[in-house]
Amino acid sequence: MLNAIKKVPAGTFLVPMLMSALIYTFWPNLFQIGGLTEHIFGGAGTNGIIGAICFASGTGIDVKKIGYALKRQGVLLLAKFIIGVTASLLFISFFGQSGVLGISALAFTITICSINPAVYLSLMQQYGSEQDTAVYGVTGLFSIAAVPMIVYGIASGGGMDWMPVISTLVPMVAGVVFGNLDSNFRDFFMPALPGLTFLMGWNLGYGLNLVESLKAGGGGLVLGLLFYIINFAILLIDRFVLKNDGTVGATFLTVAGLSVSTAGILGNIYPDLLGPYVTAATSQVLLVVVLTSVITPFIVAKLSKNDRTPEEQIT
Repeated sequence: MLNAIKKVPAGTFLVPMLMSALIYTFWPNLFQIGGLTEHIFGGAGTNGIIGAICFASGTGIDVKKIGYALKRQGVLLLAKFIIGVTASLLFISFFGQSGVLGISALAFTITICSINPAVYLSLMQQYGSEQDTAVYGVTGLFSIAAVPMIVYGIASGGGMDWMPVISTLVPMVAGVVFGNLDSNFRDFFMPALPGLTFLMGWNLGYGLNLVESLKAGGGGLVLGLLFYIINFAILLIDRFVLKNDGTVGATFLTVAGLSVSTAGILGNIYPDLLGPYVTAATSQVLLVVVLTSVITPFIVAKLSKNDRTPEEQIT
C-alpha cells in the first residue's frame, strides 16, 4: 500500500490529506475527543508536527554545501517574495479591497504569496536531493501569515509583527546547529521526515471541508488560474535562468493549507478594512489549496529528470 502511495506525485502528503479532508467534510468531530487521539489525528498537533519537521529538516542543511541552496532555492524564494508582494500591492492599487471578478484583495494576496511547504517536502523526497528537502523550514515562511502581513503593513503604512517569522525559523536553526556539530544527528533525524510528512498531510487535511471549498465557485477557479499564471515565472526562472529542470520552481506553485486561516488573522488585525471579505476569501483560498495540491505534483513529475522508484525515494 505504501509503495502505491509513493507512486503518486507528493503521495505521502497528498493521499493522507485528501483522506482526512474527506472524513472531516462529513464527520468533523470524529477525532475531537481530546488527548493523544485529537493531537495525532484531529489536527490539534499540527504545529508540533510542523515544528518537528523544521528541526529534522534543519539537521540536513550542511553549511559547507549551503551555496547550492542559496543559488537555487534562495533565488527562487526571493523571486516568489518579490512577485507575491508586487502583484498584491498592484492589485490593491488598481482594484481596491473589493477586488475584481469576485476576488477580493484579501483572497488574492493570501493566495499569490503562499507556498505549500508540505507539498514541497513530499515532492523533494520523491524527486530532489537531501539538500533540497533540508530547505523545508524556509519555504514554511510562505505558509504562514508573514508575507501577507508585510503586504498589508506596506499598504496601510503600519508595522510588521516579526514573531511568526522568528518562531518558524528557531526550530530549523536549532536543527542546523545539531546537524553540523555532529553529522550523526543528521543521520538520526532525517529518516523521520517521510513519516512526519504523512502525519502532517493527515492533520492539515483534517480541517479542510471539501464542500465549503466548492462554495468558492467561479471566483475560486479564476483565482487558481491567476495564481498559476502569475507564479509561472518562478518555474521559468528555475528552468531558463538557473538552468535546472524546473522541478523546484514548480513545487512553489502550491498554496498552503495553513494559508486558509490567514484571512481570519488579517481580518482580526484590520476588522474595518478586511472584515467583510474574510468568509469569501477563506472559501476561495481553500479551493485553490485543494486544486494546487492535486495539480502541481503532476507538473513536477512531468518536469523531473530524477524520478525514483518508491524504494529509491529519500527516507
